Amino acid sequence: MEDGTEQTNSAVGDWHSIQGDLVIVFAFVPLLFFSEGIVDGSVSSDQVDVDVDGSSSVPVDQDLVGLVVSNVDEAFELYNSYAYRLGFSVRKGHQRYKGSTNTIQMKNFCCSKAGYKANNGVKAYSKIDTRTGCGAFVQFDVGDDGLWTVTKHEKMHNHELCVFNKSHLLRSHRSVGDNQLLYLQGLKDSGVALADGIRFLKHQSGGSPLVGFTNRDAYNSMATDTVKRLDGTDSNSLIEIFRRRQSTETDFFFDFELDLGARLCWMNHHCMNVMFGCGFLMNEMIESFVWLFKAFLRSMGGKCPQTIMTDQCAVMTAAISKVFPTSRHRICIWHIGENSKKHIKTLRNNKDFLDTFNYVLKYTKTEAEFQFYWTRLVTDYKCHKNTWLEKSYDCREKWCLAFNKDYFSGGILSSQRSETTNHSISRRLSKTAGLCDFYSSFVSVISEWRSKENCEDFRCAQGVPVMMMEHVKLLSHAREVYTIEIYFLFEEQFMKGNVCHQEMVLNDGRQQKYHVWRPDIDIIRHEVSFNPANLDISCSCKLICELGILCCHCLRIFHVHCVSSIPDKYILKRWTKKVIDGRNVNIDSMVYNVCIPPSIWVFDISRKFQRLVVSSQDSSVARKLCDEAVDDVKKKVEAEIGNVHIEECGVSSSSGGVQNPSSRRLKGERNKRRNGVIEKKYSLARGRRSAANKAALSTKGAVRSLVLENISKLAGDGYLVHPSSSSSDFVQFSKGLDDNVGVD
Repeated sequence: MEDGTEQTNSAVGDWHSIQGDLVIVFAFVPLLFFSEGIVDGSVSSDQVDVDVDGSSSVPVDQDLVGLVVSNVDEAFELYNSYAYRLGFSVRKGHQRYKGSTNTIQMKNFCCSKAGYKANNGVKAYSKIDTRTGCGAFVQFDVGDDGLWTVTKHEKMHNHELCVFNKSHLLRSHRSVGDNQLLYLQGLKDSGVALADGIRFLKHQSGGSPLVGFTNRDAYNSMATDTVKRLDGTDSNSLIEIFRRRQSTETDFFFDFELDLGARLCWMNHHCMNVMFGCGFLMNEMIESFVWLFKAFLRSMGGKCPQTIMTDQCAVMTAAISKVFPTSRHRICIWHIGENSKKHIKTLRNNKDFLDTFNYVLKYTKTEAEFQFYWTRLVTDYKCHKNTWLEKSYDCREKWCLAFNKDYFSGGILSSQRSETTNHSISRRLSKTAGLCDFYSSFVSVISEWRSKENCEDFRCAQGVPVMMMEHVKLLSHAREVYTIEIYFLFEEQFMKGNVCHQEMVLNDGRQQKYHVWRPDIDIIRHEVSFNPANLDISCSCKLICELGILCCHCLRIFHVHCVSSIPDKYILKRWTKKVIDGRNVNIDSMVYNVCIPPSIWVFDISRKFQRLVVSSQDSSVARKLCDEAVDDVKKKVEAEIGNVHIEECGVSSSSGGVQNPSSRRLKGERNKRRNGVIEKKYSLARGRRSAANKAALSTKGAVRSLVLENISKLAGDGYLVHPSSSSSDFVQFSKGLDDNVGVD
């Protein structure tokens, strides 16, 4: 679960955020509460409702055979426009030449899902596999007159088509125009963040569907443009600056050489934050928080969250016990760690104490394990009379993971998601910002989050991640069911299970019990109960209750018994791709409708006009034709529907300019695709997670080495097993003995 760690203070205070069934609350200080998506019935511009009243006269499933165009660009545009209306992406297929010439005689354009992806092994980052072997295509034959005619058109697809309100996310329908790129670069040069520039273009265009590209496209295009910008705007500007300096500074020298090839030598189901509402308080009294929580409860239809996480605020604790009596109240372990720096500073200077304290705080899996390590902590370091540690022990059920295994929390241990939300909003506000300013920023953040969620939904629907191990039925089923991020968590548990050993200790004909452990890592084993008849399974680590996915111990037993799919009872719907089905438009009822809905027509016609305007921007004659066409169409439309107001803005015309040189690979440069911005971020994130896992293993190894002798004494000639129930004692299992003994 990736969380931001930035702690940002702001004059407007800290924000409340809600994450699914896990609620993270932070105190911040009119009484006002509003819930996004409920207030005023407003909806983000990224959530466009699809109207299927069929008022347009343009056919969706038109047969393209017989249509004629002039060149390859028009041919691609013809099929791509058809694909946009229907809901799939296009890529260029094979082509045939006339004899030994370079003249094209035939060219195919196919569905982007045509063919199959070659397996190049598992990498740190792998694109999802979108290929399904789809056979849909269109074939153009080029005649002697140079005209391109459609001679074949295969319309059948072997996959689901994209719903209309997500068609703008398909690859062939996204592009960052040169004028948009220059605009973003200009804003960036002026100190405006790229994210803010993209946000302005979306607002100016009328939302994400109309801007023509995603945030990822913009970042990648900016990175690519920085690398290849060797002439044109930047280089000419730099040369002009050098010339001006040379004319005024006698000690300044520069030289350059230019020719045609010269260069001057750059937690929803995707584990994302979700915010349900936000509130303002005049003070931090119990009555204020009670009012706030009751307002939230009403907005959620009276349903209490399963878990609610806060800092160590006594006022919020009292309010939560009144309003959410059935919810599990958790305390953020990050705040406990920070408070420990003040209350047990001397003890923390001892590295062995700090390792043991962090182990107790973060890594104990059962109550027995917590009790064992806590007893050793206060005994070995003689701190059983420390007041702060005593208070922490008294409220252990609110912060220790071992006491909360029966309550779903999504694996979250701290309120850092709330801090990330705080930073997302507060960075856009200043000390002089008012409530209206905050609301505007709040709506903007929610809109961006929904847009990102929409993109992830689309990504999951279009393909599947590359499996770390091929031909494993459990993994194949998991990647078909789970979203990409949840699949990676599942795969991580499966790979851990691969290195586990198991030993059967009971088989009564109906139920089997196994002790599962990782050699040289786990000094205390876990107990797994399994019923082969109905595939009931449970583990003493209780990860399925806490996180909602099967643990490595259960997956090990499933794998040993050749279970090929995850039983439905262990698939949490909130982690699956199907959780979004209720929000999707039924594609079967509309894809092959004979008419395009009005909302889709708006997208389509807006994109066409945008491309026409962009193509005309460098020609004064083309600009004049566009202006005249707009005036003419405006008069005709007004004759039909009445007055139409179009704001005029004075824009100075310019033509021509130095063009960028053709792309050329430098000598010695590898002919390799550059990594995209998102790919780099993904690799860095995996690197950080890997480093965190290594640090955790190091801490666990250090602490376990300290208690290994004690564990060996307790185990005797056998070994210790985590209790399957809420017990504070380990189970001593002695080989050859029928009775097992609980030990403290």
